[in-house]
Amino acid sequence: MIKQNSAQIHLASAREQRQNCWSTFNFDTKNAFGSLFLFNYQVLLPKQTATIVSQSDTLNYFLPLYGGFNYQNEQQNKELIATEQIAQIITKKENSFEISNPFQNNVSYLQMGFKTDTINIENAIVNFNFKKKNKLIPLFKNTIANAFIAHFDGRKEGYYPLKSNQNGIFVYIIQGAFEFENILLESGDALSLKEIEDVEWECLSKNALLLLLEIPLA
Repeated sequence: MIKQNSAQIHLASAREQRQNCWSTFNFDTKNAFGSLFLFNYQVLLPKQTATIVSQSDTLNYFLPLYGGFNYQNEQQNKELIATEQIAQIITKKENSFEISNPFQNNVSYLQMGFKTDTINIENAIVNFNFKKKNKLIPLFKNTIANAFIAHFDGRKEGYYPLKSNQNGIFVYIIQGAFEFENILLESGDALSLKEIEDVEWECLSKNALLLLLEIPLA
């Protein structure tokens, strides 16, 4: 059983919103979880461009949820990032880049930001697919975090053992409803867990999606 003070629920209804961006950590670092200090759900309108200026040395991940977007760095290099891809982007303090929607429909994505001084990680785009349901699909793995995404059917169960008892788990519900250790989570909700060895869950709805991160806390 998880200790009450080892679990923190981040409700979707409590997220701070600025324009079309919803922030799980409310645009500050007070609720940061380990090195994870930024976790945003963002919607881009048709032909909209967002300029992002890094406030610190950051390892960024961008995960398209619906549609895709163009990423353009300060050197004007542009690349399209689509669904079933995740972009790994390293930025130094005061670096800037653009995210733009080239399509006629809204697009949505998740942005994750980790504080880091690691320099042996390079920019990359990783492909994955949802052909296999009801299991965790690796997105990335490094010294900063291990990340997985999963597509579950209703009433299916899952289990994840942590690699180290010095790590914690951050879970975000992309779509649907899940029960994690007797805690109900629905779309847009997140849960951070520490002082645990493993985590179990049950999917409560069809076509449900979740994101799971294992993050060093020591």
